[in-house]
Amino acid sequence: MGQVLTIVGGSARAAAFSAVRAGFAVHAADRFADADLRRICPTVRVDDYSVGLADVLRGPHTGGWLYTGALENYPALVDQLAGIRPLWGNSSGVLRRVRHPQRVADALGGRGLRCPAVTFDARLLPRDGSWLRKSLRSSGGAQVSRFDQLAPIGGHREADNYFQQFVEGTACSAVYVASGRKAALLGVTRQLIGARWTGADGFCYCGSIGPLLLSGDVAENFVQIGNVLAHEFELTGLFGVDAIVNSQGVWPVEVNPRYTASVEILEWALGIRAMELHVAACQAAELPTPRAVVPRRQCGKAVLFATNRMRISADFDSRANQAEKSTWPAWADIPARGTLIEPGWPILTVFAEGSGEREVLDALRRRAADVRSALSQPANF
Repeated sequence: MGQVLTIVGGSARAAAFSAVRAGFAVHAADRFADADLRRICPTVRVDDYSVGLADVLRGPHTGGWLYTGALENYPALVDQLAGIRPLWGNSSGVLRRVRHPQRVADALGGRGLRCPAVTFDARLLPRDGSWLRKSLRSSGGAQVSRFDQLAPIGGHREADNYFQQFVEGTACSAVYVASGRKAALLGVTRQLIGARWTGADGFCYCGSIGPLLLSGDVAENFVQIGNVLAHEFELTGLFGVDAIVNSQGVWPVEVNPRYTASVEILEWALGIRAMELHVAACQAAELPTPRAVVPRRQCGKAVLFATNRMRISADFDSRANQAEKSTWPAWADIPARGTLIEPGWPILTVFAEGSGEREVLDALRRRAADVRSALSQPANF
């Protein structure tokens, strides 16, 4: 048995599976305690983060811990938990700085890198959709909306929101590992945003496909962005940058200073062990040696959301068990039998691979249809 690692957050499944593939003994605590997560490690369902997560870390397990989304939005809680058990990840002080959009924009702009303009004051902004209203505590694209004529007015300055220039282009997510104020780029994926066939809408994150094959200039731009952020904010371990790529280059829109949703896609496609790299960076300040990596395949995931109220039946549970019986299953984040799912809530995640992005996307759509079909029986309340 390897080192013990406790993983906590909104959803721990992806990071827990990454850790198991890297040889760690894992304990997990999250909001869902999905069936597939419980099958690989001891798991606690936690609704009240401030109390529940502290109880988990005070438990009998040893070793370090790390957080997944959206605990980066609660630095005071991260600070509290870091006082209980060693944190392998970014401290509360780092979170307060790197999750401040103006500080990020200033850091990147100060090094001559592109970044959408940001402001906390809406008084002079046009209400034509060319700006976005974003929550300071958003995660996965939640609470992001166009600032246009239909947008509600919450005052010129809103305590929990900021405004960011909207940039047209391809939504991407870059994954890095950082230590010693330097970063190594692991790869970049294309994001699925608001894809209606997943049940999502708006700016909601609903999947990743990749890795993307980048031109030299774009790749170098991503490398520069990672190094500036790692240096300016003293980032440690895995972190992600959501960005828009267009003909002008790369436009970072948000920093996620923890394990991100696209990490497992890069692991699958590139054959890397991201959690091993994360712990090496946090414990020993080691970074992987840069090397040319040729993707073994294109891989993808899609998060499916409920469009109506449903309860997970015994038949669906049985079918889901068959879909997950492989190293890279067709389905993951599988809710337990009897789980009640409300409209707009995530149901599960589907995976697919192929020789190109279009092939992967088509396979994801087919698997999404399979899930909808399996859920088509009305719930018994």
